[in-house]
Amino acid sequence: MEQSVFEHMAKQYDTNDRIQLAKQILGKLEPFLHNTIESSLLDFGCGTGLLGIPLCSHYKQVILCDDSPSMLEVSNFKIKSQGIKNAHTMFPSDLVLDKTLFVDNILMSLVLLHIPDTQSILKILYDHLNPNGKLFIVDFCKNEKVSHPKIHSGFLLGELESILKTIGYQTVNSKVILEEKKVFMNEDASLFLLIAEK
Repeated sequence: MEQSVFEHMAKQYDTNDRIQLAKQILGKLEPFLHNTIESSLLDFGCGTGLLGIPLCSHYKQVILCDDSPSMLEVSNFKIKSQGIKNAHTMFPSDLVLDKTLFVDNILMSLVLLHIPDTQSILKILYDHLNPNGKLFIVDFCKNEKVSHPKIHSGFLLGELESILKTIGYQTVNSKVILEEKKVFMNEDASLFLLIAEK
């Protein structure tokens, strides 16, 4: 989706519905975050930090990454106002250029559907993971009722798992974690959690 859309949305992004959905996703994610207190996390496509900010308490270092300056401005405000010392923000363009940056975990929550070239971005993220690092993807299952030129209409888990294995991930597991009303382009939708280990 166009960056300008997110620029416009940033200040009003944290609606009650989005906050509640983020809390539900966090609840499904937390059981899989074992021994992460000495680890690093990249929240790719972090938006206003609805997931990345709460996850700061689980990690030694958190990097909030988004290509919308306005979204990062909101994230930076939260980091500063909450006195968080182990988080900082960056742009994806800087991430791509930094060949020395490696993290233990990467989170993409409701981001992949906005990126046209699925395989390319997943390969870029793979290259920034430490050995045995994990990629966590939360997104929508394929929904034929959704059709928009700027986004994917969700994902077939088998196809996504196949792409990740082709890239080089050793293990890939996924499952549906939530069924929500009117959440995907005003359509009912299923959300999945996929975990891929390098």
